[in-house]
Amino acid sequence: MVYLSDKDKKKISLQIKKNIKKKLKIKKKINTRKMFDIWSSIALEWELNFENINFVEMNKPWGFNYSKIRRYFYNKFIKDFRGGNNWKIFEKRLFDLLDEAKNKSIQDTKIERKFPFKQRVFPDEMNEGDWYSPPGTEVKYSTKKITNNPYQVEYFRKTKIPFFKGPQDQEDFILKNKWKNTYTYGFIYGYIKAWQNMVFINWKEVRKDDFKNLLSKVKLIKTPNVRLKTISDKGYYDFFFNKNFTNYLINRLKLRKNIADNIFIELEKSIFDSNLSKFLFYKKENYFTFKERKFDSIWGNIRIKKDYCHPQIGIKEFISGILSNRELFLGKTKDGRFYNTVLNSRIDSRKKNIYGPVYNYEQFLLYTMFLQFISPLEYSKLDINERDIFLRFAVNRGKDEFLTYAHAKIV
Repeated sequence: MVYLSDKDKKKISLQIKKNIKKKLKIKKKINTRKMFDIWSSIALEWELNFENINFVEMNKPWGFNYSKIRRYFYNKFIKDFRGGNNWKIFEKRLFDLLDEAKNKSIQDTKIERKFPFKQRVFPDEMNEGDWYSPPGTEVKYSTKKITNNPYQVEYFRKTKIPFFKGPQDQEDFILKNKWKNTYTYGFIYGYIKAWQNMVFINWKEVRKDDFKNLLSKVKLIKTPNVRLKTISDKGYYDFFFNKNFTNYLINRLKLRKNIADNIFIELEKSIFDSNLSKFLFYKKENYFTFKERKFDSIWGNIRIKKDYCHPQIGIKEFISGILSNRELFLGKTKDGRFYNTVLNSRIDSRKKNIYGPVYNYEQFLLYTMFLQFISPLEYSKLDINERDIFLRFAVNRGKDEFLTYAHAKIV
């Protein structure tokens, strides 16, 4: 492991900036699809979820019941959405859920979840407080108006933008830039992509317990789909995703097939073959964000060779970071759009006491363009279209909303 001072990190950032500028000038076709992998983003999030469940199981007297309940709801969630592997059934269930997401937000009902077994009582746990695990509560999509904190997923107000439930100023910004459809189609893309990679792809949990320290490490590994014997999994999943996306636009948004096909082509061009794509590729960042890294990867090795790079950080780490370490994300910047993003985030958190896991576009723009301890890069000088950055924001908001829904249903 290599320890780097803030000065060392700044030097690396300056070299990354120099390399990116140089490479972006070269008109070269690059394959970004391997690096832009949504499954690895989702797998990381669920590895952490399973590790947390295992930690409770190993450290709390009621941990056995807690783990059993959560694993029951996980299996039920996957089974229900797969619909017995009937393509028409699980497409309908996905589309029905997307219709709910179109103009509602995820909200807690305060109703306890039910499960078909009794919690286990061990001989040495006679008091209910020792063995009883709260079952959790049901969540659902709701139109109940909740506008006290836009950083929370339950925030809801009616807007003119399908799938967008945020504050008025953000809605006005999107409409002013004529990005209404960009947000809508990007959100749908991310939502379906997350659903497919969590529900339809088979994975196996490889668990390694450390009984001395009462910790558990989890690695999720893809396993072959037994129904796909003659078609490669990836080729089938790509075809299947394309079909789901265009079918939703045709059947639920009532667009013509040729328009739906063109929208899909344009989205994929922006995601995989734009100057933003190349920028992220050279920066060594996945297009699809993740919530946070594992502790051991945060303290892992940093490459200090010709191929300079900083490890990508999670969006949750970033939001927390701009509240506590301004120089890390702004360098010496003391004015302008990025400075105002950090300033407004701090005012919201410290003075208005509103914060949470849901990020806004201005925060996401800074997340995309920052390099540690130097001024954020200017997308216009790198010939990056801001609309492509906004699309990345919309895609990841769609991904995150489905994963939030799944997490609330399971954990």
